Amino acid sequence: MSVLGVNRESAYDQWQSVLEQEFFGQYMSGRAAVFYVDKPAESSLMDANGLLVELAEAVSGELHWHRPTAMFSRLEWRCRQWECSDRRNAPPVLPLLATSVLAASKMAAEGDISASNYYERLAEVFRVGSRERANLRAYFSPVARMWETLDAWLESCGGERGYSTISRDSHLTRIGYPMSQALLREQDRRILTTFFAAMDVKPGRPEEFPGQEIIRRLRLWTSSQSHGLSRPLLKVLHGAVSGGEAADKRAVLARLLERLVEHWDGTLYENRPRARCASALRLVLAGRGRRLRWAAEAARGIPAVTVRHEASGAHYELSDPYGGLYAGLDELAVAASQLTHGLVLESEELHLSWVPQPLIFFTEDEYSGDFVSVGSFSPGEPHTLLALNSELSGVRAVLSEIADSSRLVERKAPLAGWTMIKNVDLKTTVTPAALLQGDTGHAGHFMPSTRHGIRFVGGLRIGKDLGQHHYLQGGVPDWLLPRDLSSGEVNLRVTLSGGDGSHTHDFPLQKVLRPFPARLMPFADGTYQLSASDQAKATFTVSSALCERQAPGTGSLGHSCDSSAKTEAESVHPEERAIRGAKAPEKLTLPRTLLVPRRVRELVLIGAKGELARLDLPDIPDWMSERLPDEAYGYCAEVAVPDGYDWVILRWQHRTTVKRMKGSEPTPGPDPAASDTEWAEAVLAAAPAGRGPMWDAYVAAAKKVLM
Repeated sequence: MSVLGVNRESAYDQWQSVLEQEFFGQYMSGRAAVFYVDKPAESSLMDANGLLVELAEAVSGELHWHRPTAMFSRLEWRCRQWECSDRRNAPPVLPLLATSVLAASKMAAEGDISASNYYERLAEVFRVGSRERANLRAYFSPVARMWETLDAWLESCGGERGYSTISRDSHLTRIGYPMSQALLREQDRRILTTFFAAMDVKPGRPEEFPGQEIIRRLRLWTSSQSHGLSRPLLKVLHGAVSGGEAADKRAVLARLLERLVEHWDGTLYENRPRARCASALRLVLAGRGRRLRWAAEAARGIPAVTVRHEASGAHYELSDPYGGLYAGLDELAVAASQLTHGLVLESEELHLSWVPQPLIFFTEDEYSGDFVSVGSFSPGEPHTLLALNSELSGVRAVLSEIADSSRLVERKAPLAGWTMIKNVDLKTTVTPAALLQGDTGHAGHFMPSTRHGIRFVGGLRIGKDLGQHHYLQGGVPDWLLPRDLSSGEVNLRVTLSGGDGSHTHDFPLQKVLRPFPARLMPFADGTYQLSASDQAKATFTVSSALCERQAPGTGSLGHSCDSSAKTEAESVHPEERAIRGAKAPEKLTLPRTLLVPRRVRELVLIGAKGELARLDLPDIPDWMSERLPDEAYGYCAEVAVPDGYDWVILRWQHRTTVKRMKGSEPTPGPDPAASDTEWAEAVLAAAPAGRGPMWDAYVAAAKKVLM
């Protein structure tokens, strides 16, 4: 045994300090902490911190190998001393626990997961024989208690040193703790945070994504390629482990992923001084499905940002988030390789990514009317589906069983190699049992998500300053109720409390597949609580009128109401019960617009100072063109005209017309710059179509520019 100097730390203490700083330092505040240690990680820590003694050797020096019943007594004594201290630092057991993870990571990498194999790997880590291996197995209980101590300490810190992901297994009661830390490597953590963003995981809403739901989506995503996830994780995901431990290991992984989702703050997991927000790139089906374009999901606290595409070096300025999406990606063309291999745009603040997938679901965006890609299929609303042509036969087979074939419309997608299928939804008669029969392959993509909590969708909200769930009478939102197809064909019992008492409703699981239209039920004014289990509870308020000061900025005009509102608005006293309108500004300026026939091929605006703008006509939203006759939306489109433009050039199929726009202020004459050649070419191309001295002045100025 070596003799340490008076002021020198032991090798064990050095490892304790390094491991605490690396895995549970202040930078982990607010993050989920995974204590992953394998051989490469050990070597990296030794090199970075100048450690000369290997981890197992440092721990071995603290163990009583010749007194098996007291093998861990020295470290247990350290723990008792720590428990009597202020507990500012981590419990002094990190090197021992790291060694136990080292053995678990070795076992996970080999894919041979069982209790006996674990102690064999632990003996290999310590470089001891069969006798010591038997003693480790017989007297390992203190190590399990040390894991529980670390778990309790992390929880007591309130997330300041990281949120605990330590969990046990129902069968592997002692080694389940290190196994829960050995399943995810650093690369997995980074990929998973990108995956969370792409799958619509919202920070602060863990009930929407229980562990088994993340497992299900990960299995679908990795069914054809790994996407960079480590082999041990993929083996557990897809059941590629020996014996009957596959379900147990997947249960440990489900709890671990559930912890990661619970404590995910919306940032990318990476080793940087400043955490970057992780958000998703979305595909938009515009022009009634005729073209695809990219959009970026807006990140919290970032109103504008410039992102870079590493491969091309192109920069894109994102700003003006509307409806949850940034503007600014119009110049980024959609390519088939991006959909199948992925796409990343990033900056020092934001990481945007597209997660490749063989099936892409789109739902109608309430703000733009276009169809925007979503992370998964949700029954109750029609989807548009893009499928790789190589997957098309399998998709058709599944849809013939679960979807209403009479409503499906199949078209060529606006991208080579893909097919578009419209109006995809579950049959009203489809049963959970029928869906469960197709738990693998293409059918898995149509499985409704498991959901533990209750969520509200839509509804007419009022009094937003008072909270989220206050609704106008008659405008109660739809209910998304807890759902778990693995429970089989059972009724979900829901209790609604409030108003005139409590009422119990039984929902067959078939109905829980879809949002429940609660607006069809009569609700009096009051507060209601909805509960479906001990964990699934939600509260909402129903009111028949807006009260004064309930909504800031309301005006003095409104619809007086008692039990119902009057049909005409009138002046109302501040104390009257009324639905009040918004307060109009003293001066109202309407936007400058231009009516243009939809048959026009090209629309060009011209200004006196060399301004030129080519505008596209707004598309007819899918919902309008599919549900209404042509005469309902007319043959003209209304186009917003920016300031600074006086003339409009309209190019038809066989002719060109030039008009001076109404409301244009008289100008002394055109004064373009010598560099405004595009402006001059546009004017001269339309020269014969214009009349009058003012247009002649524009033509003369254009000729001067091109001389």
